[in-house]
Amino acid sequence: MNRGSFLFVESNTTGTGELLMKRARLLGFETYLVTRNPARYRFLEDSVAQVIEAETRSLDELVGVAAKLRGLAGIYSSSDYFVEAASSAATKMGLPAANWKAIATCRNKWKQAAELQRQSIPIPETGLATSVSDVENILAQATLPVVVKPVSGSGSSGVRLCDSATAAIKAFESARGALLDQVDLPSPDILIQQYVKGKEYSAEIIAYDGRLHCLGILAKHKGPPPCFVEVGHDFPAPLREPSSKALASFAAGAVSALGLEFGPAHVEFVITESGPIIIEVNPRLAGGMIPVMLSHALGTSILDMVIRLYAGEGFSPPRASARAGAIRFRLAHTSGKIKRLGFSQNPEPTVPEAGLLKSEGEDVQISGDFRDRVAYAIGVADEVNAAAGAAQRMIDSLVIDFDAAGETANTQVAGSSEGGWNLHPEAMKLLAPAIEISRDGRLLQHQAAIDEAHLVMLADQGLISQVVAANLLKHILDLQEEGFQSLEGRDAPRGLYLAYEAELAARAGPELAGWLHLSRSRNDLNATISLLALREAAWSMSQEMGILQDAILQRVEEASRLVTPLYSQYQIALPGSPGHWLLSVFFALGRERQRLHCLLEDIRNCPMGAGAGGGTSMPIDPLKTAKLLGFELPTFNSLDGVASRDHDLQGLSIFAGVSILLSRVAQDLQVWTTREFALIDIPRILAGGSSMLPQKKNPFLLEHIKGSASTVIGAYVSAATATCKAPFSNSIEASNYGCSPLRLSEEAVKRAVILTSLIVKYMSFNIRSMREHLEDGSSMTAIAAERMASRGIPFREAHTQIGEIAQRLSQDSCATQRRSELASHLADVLPSSLEECRDALRFGGGPGKRSTDDQITVAKTLFGDLQHKCEDIRERWADAEMRRKQRVKELIDRHPLA
Repeated sequence: MNRGSFLFVESNTTGTGELLMKRARLLGFETYLVTRNPARYRFLEDSVAQVIEAETRSLDELVGVAAKLRGLAGIYSSSDYFVEAASSAATKMGLPAANWKAIATCRNKWKQAAELQRQSIPIPETGLATSVSDVENILAQATLPVVVKPVSGSGSSGVRLCDSATAAIKAFESARGALLDQVDLPSPDILIQQYVKGKEYSAEIIAYDGRLHCLGILAKHKGPPPCFVEVGHDFPAPLREPSSKALASFAAGAVSALGLEFGPAHVEFVITESGPIIIEVNPRLAGGMIPVMLSHALGTSILDMVIRLYAGEGFSPPRASARAGAIRFRLAHTSGKIKRLGFSQNPEPTVPEAGLLKSEGEDVQISGDFRDRVAYAIGVADEVNAAAGAAQRMIDSLVIDFDAAGETANTQVAGSSEGGWNLHPEAMKLLAPAIEISRDGRLLQHQAAIDEAHLVMLADQGLISQVVAANLLKHILDLQEEGFQSLEGRDAPRGLYLAYEAELAARAGPELAGWLHLSRSRNDLNATISLLALREAAWSMSQEMGILQDAILQRVEEASRLVTPLYSQYQIALPGSPGHWLLSVFFALGRERQRLHCLLEDIRNCPMGAGAGGGTSMPIDPLKTAKLLGFELPTFNSLDGVASRDHDLQGLSIFAGVSILLSRVAQDLQVWTTREFALIDIPRILAGGSSMLPQKKNPFLLEHIKGSASTVIGAYVSAATATCKAPFSNSIEASNYGCSPLRLSEEAVKRAVILTSLIVKYMSFNIRSMREHLEDGSSMTAIAAERMASRGIPFREAHTQIGEIAQRLSQDSCATQRRSELASHLADVLPSSLEECRDALRFGGGPGKRSTDDQITVAKTLFGDLQHKCEDIRERWADAEMRRKQRVKELIDRHPLA
């Protein structure tokens, strides 16, 4: 069946571009591709379309090409850079098309940001830079980190996360030429956007006949910073149904605000604590094989849907599907020629599609964008985790080898005595796993910071030439800017540091790189890295605990007006308030947080300079190195510098204390959610159901909070046990096994703190049930006894009298009757209301209103003081980093041709 001609204007180079042309042919269209450079498209060798060479940046030439085609049904482009041109040509030819002006606004991300902001759609703070001075002016008003990206880019090309002004300026200069080698387009205009922290998603939308249809919301997975390469997508995103619908409406609102009324739109957004924020709206079908995965999951071809839409055949939204899908990509971990590339296993039934995006013999250059992908796998199953697992297993089976010449240069430091050591493969697999930036990136950042400080010090002391220092610093900055991507997947048989040094040697040359290790050892390096990691973890934990304390303070005043039982041994003791209980948790958290700050203040001595434990004969200036890394002093004793791990044990001990506290808090809350207590309710968004019992709601987050304590306590015991038998010098037991549990512990505590914050923020109080537990008046008898004592009756006698009255009360009568009977015996001393009884407890830190008001005042003061301490500590580190980066810049600027 011949349905006429269909014209594609240029194409993306991987994935959906080729597939769209193939689908158009299968649907019965004569398929044409108009392009100014056919060599860009390797897939044209398969005759997927008839090629017409023309200047695709000229609307007149496009219209001229279109006019010559018989029975032209539609015009479309899968390339971000030519959707506007395709739309303009289709409009000229009277064919279905989106509004080209709306597309132009979308394609210019600065204009897009301005329009979204004008229509009150939340976006990150955004600035436009056309010069370095613009970048500096924007950064003067911005909060780091920021994201730098071309105004008209696509596929993460030229997009970089920058945590310093130096990084932002370098990224700006790089972004201006990021599109030249792809589509021969300059990008003089660059966006500087505030980095928004949160989980990233995309909404896939089709606009037709005045309506916006959301095909689905996907969760994104990104590669390591500073790049933003998408390495996976999950559909449907793991969101509760009301949230999914609200987010679909939110994304559609952004599309509508930009005037897109026809065709596909790919909306990217981040969910933050304050709600969703639009990152960008792309007036095109999603890339990254997303349409293919959606087609498998929804049971209908999204590509066919788009082709028919642009051919004027209308649009019918696909039926909702119970199937889930996932995509996983593999990135190249180094530049070079691919020697071997292929999957080592056949696809499972749940993997309908897997493919290679590169070929053997092809030269790969790490770009930090979509071009780094070498393979993909799509999983489809009844449940999203199963689909993701299938895709991941397939992508994990990929075998990729690069030319041996490149490997040799990258795995050994030439001239190093370490080069002669070749660890047995089985031992290497167990003790030195390949580098993963997601796991090792933070340690590599610390390593680079130490290198900067060390090289500046060596140059200032005249121990190495400034030219050598400047040259090495340039390569170190390059590694940082690349996010250490060239180390991804690299074997590290002699540890992370030597693999890192080997990469520097490959870039700078072994003779130059050899100067880096002057007057230092892996011993003082590892000791310093462990302290940098510890203080970062402690500060980050304090921040999260501050968020929890703030959540508590947000609920306290409301909760303090309520009345609830105060328990002793799970028995009702007195009337209290939920606010009083929350304040007790606040103050206990505050003490743990104060201990963290004491630890941070105590981490003042930098081990750099201690060498292997015996110092060095070189006239170094360890105080300068220490100051450049945010420490106050160098170590006084070289052996103490490399042998001691007391700070790590103290940090783990505090983490254990926090986890124990939160476990006890979760225990209370879990009991209070039961029908027997029924004091609080956990919303459905923080609970789960039963696989068997339809009526059951499980507050399972509380079990995760309690369970985390076992991980943290175990980490402390593990570290203490490893350290206690180690000699008092540098040793693997202390430096590795004694410090490595820190990250596991940090993750577990942080998880517990965040989950507790969510529970505190969203739990509701069952006011009626709270009062019902107190209705019989027995909880007020302690106050009655104290009032009798204040009138001269010895307390023990009053206690006995009231106890006998309480025992005579009939348990068969209702609570109101029992309270009435108590009142008849104790009319002049029994409080008349629960509130009166609670407020009488105003001494000794009780839940009375006056006492609670005083506690709130103290809590707010303590909270403010801790927040300021946190800011002061971070500011000291930031000042040290700024001084270090400034010295690095001075050295490099002084020797630009080094």
